[in-house]
Amino acid sequence: MKTDDLIDALAIGLEPSRPARLDARMIALAGLAAALALALILGVRPNPGDILTTPSIWLKGLYTALLATGALWLAFRLGRPGAGAKGPLILLASVVGVAVIWGAVELMMTPSGERMADWLGRTWTICGRNILMLSAAAGAPTFLSARKLAPTRPVAAGLALGLASGAIAATAYGVLHCPEATAAFVATWYSLGIAGAGAVGALAGRYALRW
Repeated sequence: MKTDDLIDALAIGLEPSRPARLDARMIALAGLAAALALALILGVRPNPGDILTTPSIWLKGLYTALLATGALWLAFRLGRPGAGAKGPLILLASVVGVAVIWGAVELMMTPSGERMADWLGRTWTICGRNILMLSAAAGAPTFLSARKLAPTRPVAAGLALGLASGAIAATAYGVLHCPEATAAFVATWYSLGIAGAGAVGALAGRYALRW
């Protein structure tokens, strides 16, 4: 058999394979795990009806959900060799930038004697720690969602997945538990908690995402 004939015979019936993607079921499980851990460890807010009637709760949830979306997008791009990461990086920077500017404007419009209370709230010492704790519950499913990908930069991919875990945990924390509502508080202490989860993810990615 000639080489060309052999190639044609082997190619019969072949179809382009679909590119690997993040597992949406694992991402949904990460959100469920974070919510369940919150309910068991910290407890749900005493008036659950506030979730439907308080715009600030949804704004917190929107901020962290957008961060989760950007981080997952970044993880997906880093999981495809040769793919660029400019789009998700711009999204993440834009979301954080808007939150920081919003928080700064809010503080400037607050009477000087109340600015520190507006920024620190009542729970600034535990907010980041709680988000980091809940991200541990979300972390395993989030990392498993990327098991079909092939990251060539495992530390960067781990950072992205860690940020996603932290943002998913922060969404559950902000919507279901946290009483703080000011933009300055969320932009600072939520972001620090998510960043901490990203650092843990980068360390884990160095070993868990190698191939």
